[in-house]
Amino acid sequence: MPHANAVRSATTGVDASRPPAKNQPRAAGALDRVIRALMGVAIVANVGYLAVLLLPGAPQPASVDIILTLTIEWFATAIFWIVAVQTRFARWDVTLAAIGITFNSLGETHYMLAMDETGYLPSPALADIGYLFYYPLTLAALVVLVRRQSRKATASVAFDSLIAVLGASAVLAVILSPLFEYAVTGGSFLEGAITAAYPLFDILLIAVIVAVSASPVLRMGPRWLFLVVGLLLFTGADIAYALLDYNDAYLGGTPLDVFWCAAVTFAAWWVIGVGQCEPQPRAKASMVRVLPIPALAVLAGLGVLVLGTQVTVPAVALVLAAATVALAAIPVMFRQAALARLIEGQEQVVERLKELDKSKSDIIGTVSHEMRTPLTSILGFLELVLDGSGGPIPGEAKDLLRVAERSARRLENLVGNMLMMARMEAGKAAPALAAVEVGPMLRRAALALRPLSASRGVGIDIDCDDLVIVEGDEGQLERVFTNVMENAVKFSPANGTVHVEVMVGVLHEGMRAVTITIADTGIGIPADELPRLFERFFRASTARENIVPGTGLGLSIVREIVQSHDGDIAVTSTVGEGTTFYITLPVSAATPTPSEPLAAQLAE
Repeated sequence: MPHANAVRSATTGVDASRPPAKNQPRAAGALDRVIRALMGVAIVANVGYLAVLLLPGAPQPASVDIILTLTIEWFATAIFWIVAVQTRFARWDVTLAAIGITFNSLGETHYMLAMDETGYLPSPALADIGYLFYYPLTLAALVVLVRRQSRKATASVAFDSLIAVLGASAVLAVILSPLFEYAVTGGSFLEGAITAAYPLFDILLIAVIVAVSASPVLRMGPRWLFLVVGLLLFTGADIAYALLDYNDAYLGGTPLDVFWCAAVTFAAWWVIGVGQCEPQPRAKASMVRVLPIPALAVLAGLGVLVLGTQVTVPAVALVLAAATVALAAIPVMFRQAALARLIEGQEQVVERLKELDKSKSDIIGTVSHEMRTPLTSILGFLELVLDGSGGPIPGEAKDLLRVAERSARRLENLVGNMLMMARMEAGKAAPALAAVEVGPMLRRAALALRPLSASRGVGIDIDCDDLVIVEGDEGQLERVFTNVMENAVKFSPANGTVHVEVMVGVLHEGMRAVTITIADTGIGIPADELPRLFERFFRASTARENIVPGTGLGLSIVREIVQSHDGDIAVTSTVGEGTTFYITLPVSAATPTPSEPLAAQLAE
């Protein structure tokens, strides 16, 4: 593709038609080794510098302070420029940061060489030029980095960041108020301007860091934390130095000096991993602010306002605090209005869904009802034909008719289930309560299933006292037991057994109840599928694999009927061993109470 190669060559300055030079990976590996060596030396120098400053006894010679400080500063600067070269100066955030840290190192070099024996250099000095150029260049690098990572940032994100900036600025304005007062009232104009510039830049730098951290959508990369720590160490050391200098309490050769060195080392550690900071939208699942920084900023603003009622606080700090609190109220009002509209829209959607659900139920009910009449005719005529009412028929034709009859029965069962489901959804299936004898009802269900159980060679064993009576709808309850027992027969192999047992007692809650246990010796159900067993249209994997016919509606209807009778249904199963259903129903007062509680019987 010569045209694409020409475009690439024009935009990158590299001839795309040529293969990469063989020595490029080797050169990149050499640069990586140099970076690792420089970083290792910088880390060791930081640790050694801190150890030297903490050693008891007389202060160390100034030469040690100078050598270690400049080693750390310039090694970190070299790392920045090597990474800038590796990126071919395409990353403006890296390039600007490299220029900024170079100015800082130049200022530090002049300070170290020009300071007096106490480690102090009066301001203004040439070192101030390097220091003061570092701040705007670093701020520009941060802006470019944030812009690179926030191409899809929203107005709400910017608003949250603004609140965080104002809150942080209000607190810092209170802390640094003595320096601003000195800049206005003491010394020459140049000295006052420089004195005010340092804390002002510190405020801006901290505010930008807080603003970025307040964003819930920015993903700055795995090493962003190192840059944040480095900048906070730098600004913290600056603020501490400025306050100590204001009170004539600063002394060189103290652990405070290590903070600036550690700061540039942390920043260098960030820039080494700059390739991992590509723009990536944050996953929806993780769009949760770890720290509610805008809320903390509002609390900080309120704290400044409260402090202003007790002591004298700079007017600038009060204005920033008031603006923080006032702006925080604006998104609250807009979000309340948006929330109201959202709730209203959701209510309309819910109403619409209810209408659609009712329409679905009506359609299912109508279709099922219309299918029942022709199905009844089909089954009736099939029975007549099979009985010979229409004359003799060949044996092969009889077999075909029996297949048609079984299919029609399955369709009839499906229609019945769909009608029952539609009636339940419409609230038209409330049970007509009456006294129901459990024993005879179970025997009728077993009798109805005798042709199926005989054809499959499965026995049905019922153990029940005829004195057990429940309050319920006899037709619905018989449907429940017929359905569960039919499933037990269908899922049991030849020579299998379905055991039905009835236990009466008093549950721990004090309710008198009867539990009908229906256990089979069938194929079983996987444990992870049991929670979904009573969902509509759900069929266990073992049923699908063994091609057992069914629709997945029966057990859903069973649960609805049992719950409408204030009862409960549970199931246990082991694949390859069988399944057991436990149906619990309140018993009638006419049922005798055994001495042993039902819970104890079930435990046995």
